[in-house]
Amino acid sequence: MPDRKAQLSIQPQTGDALKASRGKDNRNWSLPNGARIAVWVVVNIEDFDLRYPIDGGESVPDYREYAIREYGNRAGMARIIAELDRFNIRGTGAVNASFARNFPHWMVQCANRGWDMMGHGDYNNRKMHTYPPDEEKELITAVLDDIERVWGHRPVGWLSPGLQQSEYTLSELAAAGVGYVADFVADDRPFEIPIAGTSLISVPYSMDINDKGAYGRACLTPEGFQDMIISQFDELYRDGESSPTVMVIAVHPYLTGLPYRIKALRGAIEYISSREGVWWATGAEIARRYREFL
Repeated sequence: MPDRKAQLSIQPQTGDALKASRGKDNRNWSLPNGARIAVWVVVNIEDFDLRYPIDGGESVPDYREYAIREYGNRAGMARIIAELDRFNIRGTGAVNASFARNFPHWMVQCANRGWDMMGHGDYNNRKMHTYPPDEEKELITAVLDDIERVWGHRPVGWLSPGLQQSEYTLSELAAAGVGYVADFVADDRPFEIPIAGTSLISVPYSMDINDKGAYGRACLTPEGFQDMIISQFDELYRDGESSPTVMVIAVHPYLTGLPYRIKALRGAIEYISSREGVWWATGAEIARRYREFL
């Protein structure tokens, strides 16, 4: 097995790439039809490996936490798909490869609706930095292969499980043909990350406008989460008057897909859709648009 430090000496590191992206003006761009804000809905479509710890769990295997999350894959997905259909919005799925293998019928439904798909690791409780260097490279290729096999397209986007990368994940993603990442909650606008002789586009994501943080860390009610989304939108919409901004609404089927919580997504989308100058987009569309101005 290659020594991690030896491999890092010849591969650009994630930290170095992020530092290299500093100090560059990323405000000089525009959106279609003069929109002032791009909004994308990321649906974290996840599967979990019972052989490894699950966040919030107390044992291995933890059937309680597994079943809580399995609800999303069995029932919650249908509610989220229905809500996005209601507003004619195409989601961006952050897909664990194990989900694509085990729930191909959901993948087909998303494909039929024109959703975008990002690679999201294999199992959601296997973080990128836990793999040896040689295995991570193979894993990225396998994840993209598995999603392409069911979805019909090769993903050009990536969201690491838990937003956690190894020191060289970026260079391996670039080598695999990935064009954008959503791991870095560092800006309200996209920015370019130079890496390995090419570049990736960072598309804004959020740990706050995210049902996991809202219902977990913040202990919000559905009404509280809806209010948070609307407040975020109002401020970014105002900021977008001078230079377009990007806002994400990040949801998980096992959280937002619960019957008493789905109304938060519905109410937030209703509010945002009532405003002019909003571009509902996918991650790939936002990244492609921003790259046109580099």
